[in-house]
Amino acid sequence: MAQINLPTELLRTFVTVIEVESYTHAAELLGRTQPAISLQMKRLEELIGAPLIVRKGRGVALTERGEALIGHARQILRLNDIAVSQFGGDTADGTLRIGLPVDYGVRMLQSCLTRIVQQKPHIRTEIRCDLSRNLIEALHKDELDVAVGLYPGGDQQFLHRSWLEKPVWVSAEGADFSNAEELPVIAHPYGCVYRERMTEALERAGRRWRIAFSSPGIGSIQQAILDGIGVSSLTGPTMLKGLQRLPADRGLPDLDPLNIGLFYRQTGLAEHGHQVVNDIEVTLNEALT
Repeated sequence: MAQINLPTELLRTFVTVIEVESYTHAAELLGRTQPAISLQMKRLEELIGAPLIVRKGRGVALTERGEALIGHARQILRLNDIAVSQFGGDTADGTLRIGLPVDYGVRMLQSCLTRIVQQKPHIRTEIRCDLSRNLIEALHKDELDVAVGLYPGGDQQFLHRSWLEKPVWVSAEGADFSNAEELPVIAHPYGCVYRERMTEALERAGRRWRIAFSSPGIGSIQQAILDGIGVSSLTGPTMLKGLQRLPADRGLPDLDPLNIGLFYRQTGLAEHGHQVVNDIEVTLNEALT
């Protein structure tokens, strides 16, 4: 059987159509006509030997073979664009919009991105810290190019790499809430995965609880724990001096692991954007594995 080569031009068209969910919009972004986009998709499907995309309402959806190819296509394009930036020269084109979760963004990834900006001053970045749910929603709305966030698990659009992180119960050193009739819980607002992990575990265990303090900011969450207001859940990167991990004998239920994902939009991501994605991936991999 003859070897099949998949041209990056066809793969870029495929990924763009899926990301924007429209042949027309993909044509606008790639500077081609809609018939040209359709012909490129037909050529790619001929090379693969199966349909990759089907129309669904006003948008498009992946077929089973398309699902199998999309991850490989994104990775091929990423490696191609990194190589182009390294050997062909890299010029910034627009602003790279990056979303970081409030927990990992402050302690770990913010310093990573600061280092990137210092080492590569030609890269113009716009960094947004927010709840993971809001960041992933912004990515889908094309308000961000790259995002790190907690997600429920399973296949997700724009997901490049994922890690598992185990949250632990914490309190101020010396604090003991084991005899509290209602466990005072410090949490982010509704929609935060940390909050869901805690409340779901407490409900399953039949442990009475109440929200004693709520804030969207990790700094205020940490300070509330240090002040002895209640207990909360944190991961390694967000632990501070003066906090203690609570052992199982304190009567608190085990917490389910967190899914941490690195997401990015292939469409419109310049070569230097792939370098930033790679640097973020290395930082997370070192911290979480």
